[in-house]
Amino acid sequence: MLNILFWDIDGTLIRTSKAGLFAFCQATEELWDTSVDLANITAAGMTDNFIARQIIQSVFQREAKQEEINLLCRRYESILPAQLNAKQGWVLPEVQNILSRLYERDDCKLLLLTGNSSQGAQVKLRHFELAGFFDFSCSAFAGQCELRVDIARSALEIVRSHWGDPKQHAICVIGDTPHDIQCGKAIGAYTISVATGTYSAEQLQSCSPWWNVETLPVPESFIEKIAAIRR
Repeated sequence: MLNILFWDIDGTLIRTSKAGLFAFCQATEELWDTSVDLANITAAGMTDNFIARQIIQSVFQREAKQEEINLLCRRYESILPAQLNAKQGWVLPEVQNILSRLYERDDCKLLLLTGNSSQGAQVKLRHFELAGFFDFSCSAFAGQCELRVDIARSALEIVRSHWGDPKQHAICVIGDTPHDIQCGKAIGAYTISVATGTYSAEQLQSCSPWWNVETLPVPESFIEKIAAIRR
């Protein structure tokens, strides 16, 4: 039995001071010479593709075309490193310590289940020196998916193809939004919500996660909680 831990990125592992949104805005200005009203954009818990769709709809007042979404996402990825350097982001409390401890364990797999694209996720986690903890080849990214639940279903298939029947393992989805809780529940995972993003602990608790915390605890407490799944 493995502990397969799927982590969200933004608001769960790191805060980027909205570097991603600023990268999307810059990309939109470069591609179409127009600005973005961020008041019209919902970003927390959303996929890169869905954010791009919202931006295009807001700018052009029509449905976005898939080729436009792809174009905007690829330009965003190329701009993101510079925006991360320009903004003062940070790694959230206990993240480094927890990942370091879990990385050493043979019974734990550290993976990502994120609305970021694979490229965007790598850029962010390399910037904050966290990329080395995760197996990107077995992680689940936005790709062409716009809904988190579809990414979660792809994550479940990854587990099945690499480690057999998912029911034989303890699968956890860790995130900071109701979307993370919902997509985790959709695949029968243990959901861990952490109120280090834009949602309060009370808001997250209303979604009935398996475990809800204000911030991630010290590694010993985190490991003990995960170990309780086996009992």
